[in-house]
Amino acid sequence: MKKALLLVLVIVGSLATEFDDQIAELEETQFGQTILQTIQMEMQTDDPVVSNLVDIMQHLEQTLEGEQKRDDERIVRFKQNCDIALSQLTEIINTSTVTSLTLKSDLDSLNPQKVQAVASLERKNLEIADLKAELDYQTLKRQKESATYQTILDNLEQALFGVNQVKGYFNKYLDVLVKNRNRFQQPQPSFLQEDFSFQYNDEDVEEDIDSKGISSFAQVAQKVNKLKHHVHLEGYKSMIEILSQLASKAQTSADEPSQCEVLTRKVLSILKQIENYIQSERIREDQAENLRQSSYEDLRTLLSDQLVKANQDKTYMEGLIDSLSNRIQQAKNEKFEVDQKITTKSKEKENRENDCRLKRQEYETDTASRIKQKRSVAVAVDLISSKLGQLKRKLIAN
Repeated sequence: MKKALLLVLVIVGSLATEFDDQIAELEETQFGQTILQTIQMEMQTDDPVVSNLVDIMQHLEQTLEGEQKRDDERIVRFKQNCDIALSQLTEIINTSTVTSLTLKSDLDSLNPQKVQAVASLERKNLEIADLKAELDYQTLKRQKESATYQTILDNLEQALFGVNQVKGYFNKYLDVLVKNRNRFQQPQPSFLQEDFSFQYNDEDVEEDIDSKGISSFAQVAQKVNKLKHHVHLEGYKSMIEILSQLASKAQTSADEPSQCEVLTRKVLSILKQIENYIQSERIREDQAENLRQSSYEDLRTLLSDQLVKANQDKTYMEGLIDSLSNRIQQAKNEKFEVDQKITTKSKEKENRENDCRLKRQEYETDTASRIKQKRSVAVAVDLISSKLGQLKRKLIAN
């Protein structure tokens, strides 16, 4: 009997302890306190019905389950939307990153090309400047050569003029000697048939040949000496002076007319050789001038062609540099836009991930809260079903 009583006491004590724990569990949360207040309000009615309390608790439990089901469906849709949005953002970021790397690769390739093209253009400008300078130098050189050639021609003409004048004087004197010799001898072939004969007439010379001829070496020397005033070339002026002196000395050394004739013919032979030399020099100078002119024309054509080609290359390089500059600027602009897009989308992705994480945390928090609320409802149902008397006394005591 004592054992049974002791067992009853233990059971009662255990139930009392369980009841206190359940009450304490309900009082821990705001939701549990609301349930206790609802039960207390129902207990205070004139005719409290336990089934009403059970119905209220079941309705409350159903409401919690409906909200949980709704949140479960929402979280599934939200998670799908998050996955789709994050996948799209990731794809956009990856595609933009590839585009950015491609543009960077293009810039890494275009920039050295532009640097190389600019260097080539600078070298081409130097080449054009050198070609122009060379063309100007060759033109100036040719002008100087032409001026030198004209000076040489003038000198040769002046020398030829002096030689012909001297020949004219000596021929006149030779005519006189021959005529005097023919007076005392039978007719002989005229010296005019020889190559030494020469007739010269120049209106610019102030001293005309005397129509009566020249009768002595002294007269020849006098007339030759006057040519020095018309000949400015120093070398040929000296030659004329030497011939004048020779004529003067011949007058004293050649007493016989035959000796004078022989000496005159020798002088004419020398003058003929000088004349031939002057003519050959003129031919040689003409040929050299033609060769210089032809070489200059060929060189000028070559330099001009090279200059035209260099200017064409320069125009092409300038166009290439402009094209490269435009492509580089366009690539920079595109890369800037792509990098901005990557930054924007990365920030958007980060925000989206935060929203998704917060939403999942909110869902987990609400789910945990409903689990506790459903636990509170289950405790309340247990109290109403099995410990209603204790519960009523507890609520009335409070």
